[in-house]
Amino acid sequence: MEGPDVLAGRLTATADRVPCAWGGMMCEPTKVLVYTRESSAPYRARLIDSANVCYLFCESEEDVAAHVRESDVVLGSVAFPARLLKDAERLRWIQVTGAGVDAFLAQGELPVDILLTRVDTSFGEQVAEYVVAHLLAHVQRVRDVYRLQAQKRWEPLERKLLTGRTIGIAGTGAIGQVIAQRARGIGTRTVGLSRTGGCPEGFDVTYGPRALRAFLCELDVLVLCLPLTPETRGLIGGDELASLKRSAILVNVARGAVVDEPALIEALRAGRLAGAILDVFADEPLPVSSPLWAMENVTITSHHAGLNAPDEIIDYFLENLERFRTGVPLRGLVDPQRGY
Repeated sequence: MEGPDVLAGRLTATADRVPCAWGGMMCEPTKVLVYTRESSAPYRARLIDSANVCYLFCESEEDVAAHVRESDVVLGSVAFPARLLKDAERLRWIQVTGAGVDAFLAQGELPVDILLTRVDTSFGEQVAEYVVAHLLAHVQRVRDVYRLQAQKRWEPLERKLLTGRTIGIAGTGAIGQVIAQRARGIGTRTVGLSRTGGCPEGFDVTYGPRALRAFLCELDVLVLCLPLTPETRGLIGGDELASLKRSAILVNVARGAVVDEPALIEALRAGRLAGAILDVFADEPLPVSSPLWAMENVTITSHHAGLNAPDEIIDYFLENLERFRTGVPLRGLVDPQRGY
């Protein structure tokens, strides 16, 4: 496994090969291919060509295929067609516009010696608000409230509280820590599942990966916010779901493939799980044929728990681009072997 010193060495060696301007002598500009999941308009407005940088904006996979061979840098979302990286002869660095980088690693398409960085901006705050909001909506029976209102029925509802419950957060990184802080703010006990077993601030206790079952069995809520890696793919299957309390709620803001979706559907149908709040799925968009759509105890959202904020991403990228061109270590550097 590469440590920070090795990665920094790769960065310096890479930066030495990047076309740039030194000592007033003009060289070939750094070519940056831009491919985003959202509208490219905010990026076009701020990423302007200069003597040192040329931006290649792509709106389709065909555009990517036409420009990837000449690109030194990629600024791309999880929708980037990673299979085309095999043709990227000059590519030295990929800046992902989100927190997750699995789209570039899952199929082994990332060429050797390519630097990969992720954005670490406001995703924690966004995802934490999403988790708390939807959990409160679930226990406060907001769906039933709206139904009764539409029917003009006066019917006081019995409700449960999150206060005093145990929330388990699988993934104790930057996003998981913010979720823990917000959850504690409403009176919950927070426990974590960490690859290292360390106990960051905001957690009452943290379990290591070998104690997964012990972690699961005490939870009232399981929140998944860990990266998708070979180790976490299918982490929550039928046996793990059976380890949860029947009254437990599962929240997935990580990646759909972390959960065995058929096993989750079976557990929900059989009443072995009280409910699920799902922002991510094995196939996206979620197929209309999925039984999850019709389940009363399931909340489905369209992968929007942590939406990209273009201005923040552009600021982050421009700082990293300056670092890249001057040989300074990049922010958000990913270790491909770990997957984050």
